Order: sequence, then structure tokens, then C-alpha cells
Amino acid sequence: MKNRAFTLIELLVVIAIIAILAAILFPVFAQAKLAAKKTVAISNTKQLGLAIMMYEGDYDDTYPTGFGSTTWTGLDLWCQKVQPYVKNINVFSSPTDNQGGAIPVIGSWAGVGVSFAANSYYGNWCCAPNWTNGFELRGPMGIANNGWWLWGSELNSTTVSQPSGSILVTEKHGDDIHQQDTSNNPNDTGNFSNFAMGGVIGGDHTDGIGWGPQKAPDGTRSTALAYPEGPNGAVSAKYANLAVFVFCDGHAAAKNPVSTDPDPVNKPDLNMWDSKR
Repeated sequence: MKNRAFTLIELLVVIAIIAILAAILFPVFAQAKLAAKKTVAISNTKQLGLAIMMYEGDYDDTYPTGFGSTTWTGLDLWCQKVQPYVKNINVFSSPTDNQGGAIPVIGSWAGVGVSFAANSYYGNWCCAPNWTNGFELRGPMGIANNGWWLWGSELNSTTVSQPSGSILVTEKHGDDIHQQDTSNNPNDTGNFSNFAMGGVIGGDHTDGIGWGPQKAPDGTRSTALAYPEGPNGAVSAKYANLAVFVFCDGHAAAKNPVSTDPDPVNKPDLNMWDSKR
């Protein structure tokens, strides 16, 4: 019996079928991989949320300060304060943050980069009368009171009116910060402290030496604007425009950042960054 070889047409048909199957399956594999990373990020944020709640229990129901210094050295950060309550330091890094675990931080606690930011929402601090009357902290963890334009550095958990609907921590990736335009601040292209990488969200700053972008989401902003000026603000949304959040009651979830503050002016009751609403 003679062995019959494949014809060219048969080979091309087989190759075409394999190519079609690959085109169908590869996106499915990519989505599955991303879903697995999202699960890890949710687990990490939940552990950070539990660590913050344990800290809070040891300090008269008071949340840790987001950061207590605006200098490059001697930083006093929320992640430093809750680190003793965390067994695995890698929970401070998100699996989708290319810079989160790579860049050493600056300050008294050197370690992995922080991919998550504390909610330090100070309300509408871009406009009067706040410029003349100071800013009232509306998020759980704020900036240390400097006696001039910031009021209070942290809140007591009893002031949070809707724990299940108030954000505690969310994602803010170092690789996003590195990708933004730093032409006006060449210092931001070098090493970042976790004050700049993770740090806080809730101010109106786009950038600044040692500050990093802080804009909270705002659904009324144009989608054409690049990070961090767009609707997502400084929140990193790497899961089909979803980001991971942990709330003041300890539960964690993936949400579209815009859904956390769709319209701060006309729908303030839906602003999950305002824990006093």
C-alpha cells in the first residue's frame, strides 16, 4: 500500500483551521489570565482593608493618616502604619502593575512599590470658598494637618455614614504614573516613593514633586483626556476599565471608577469618595 502525502490544499486548510481556532481561543485565554489577576488584586485589597480595620481597632476607631509629610524624606505613610498587620508584604503590589513591585520606595520604609492608594478625598478643593476657609477631609485617610489649608489628617470610623458604600483603598499603579506626561516635572521620571506611587487619591493635583497624581474619578470629564485627567482620575483601571476597590466595611469589589463618582456636582449622594455624605 502506498502512503498518500497531504496535498498543498489540505495543508492550507489545516493551517487555516488552526489559525481560526487560535484567533478564537487566544483572547479567551487572555481574558482568563486577566480575570485571575483581578482575583489576586481583589484578595490583596481585601487584606489591606482588613489590616486597616485592625489598625483602626487598636487606635480608638481612627483610620491611619494617608501621609504625614510633604517632603521626600521622613515620610509617614498609611502603608507604613498598617504594615505590621500584614503577613505578606507583596499584598501592597497589584499583579497588573508593571512598576508596583520593582521600584524601591524612598523614606524610612524601603520595600516593594505600592500599587494602591488611600482615599483622602477633600471635596471640591479647586474652588472658593475652600481656598479661603481650608479643606474639610471627607475621605477616611487624609494628609496630616499642616495648620493652614488642610483640616484633619484622618477620620474616626463613626463619622463614616455609609461604610459599605464608602471607598477605603483603590488601585493606583506606578506604571501609569511613569507613562503620564512629566515634561513639566523632570523629577517625576526617576524613583518614586510609595507616597507618589500609591499614596492617596482625593485631591485635585495632577502631579508634583513627591505628590504624584491625586485626582479622584469624575464621570463628567471627557473620555478623550489622558491619565490622570480623564473620568477615571488617578485610579488605575486595568480589567476592561474596571479597578479594584475595598470599602470601609471591609468588602472588596471590582468597579468602573466612573461609577464611584458619576457627577460630583449634581449627584453628590453617589460620590463614594465622600464618606460623610
